[in-house]
Amino acid sequence: MSMQGTHKARGKEWGLGHSSTGKKQVAVLLELTQGEHAGKCITWFGYFTDGAVDRTLDSLRYLGWEGDDFVHLTGLDANEVEIVITAETYEGKTRDRVQWINRPARLALREQMSPAAAAAFAASMRAKAIAHKQAHGPARTPGSRATPNTPAVSTHGAGLPDQFDGDDIPF
Repeated sequence: MSMQGTHKARGKEWGLGHSSTGKKQVAVLLELTQGEHAGKCITWFGYFTDGAVDRTLDSLRYLGWEGDDFVHLTGLDANEVEIVITAETYEGKTRDRVQWINRPARLALREQMSPAAAAAFAASMRAKAIAHKQAHGPARTPGSRATPNTPAVSTHGAGLPDQFDGDDIPF
């Protein structure tokens, strides 16, 4: 069964070696930690060629390596990462291959409020939140239907100018 897609994983074992063409490489056995494939393992190979060394080092750092001495390559089991598995066909055989090791997705804000600013904002919005809940009722869970007395109305885009330029979006 193919494991293609994006998965959370953690390093389990690792070592340095040479590829069949003599290139220096690092191999990390990754164990998938969530989803239908949790517990299954797949090996990622990173290379130290001029074109690949930076990405290999990035991947090792994402996994948790903090050192600079490859003799003491430790900590690759410290962090959960996201891996992208694709299908690769070589000599007529198709197999799963780890294409990328990435940092887990994180919340991205241009500027996050300090705890004091967040508390002040929360206090200033409390009355509005209470009034909204009284006017519109409690939030519905996904998949629930509007009652006959509560029409389902989309407010997507309400109040936005016709030519919204997206400058306030943090990405």
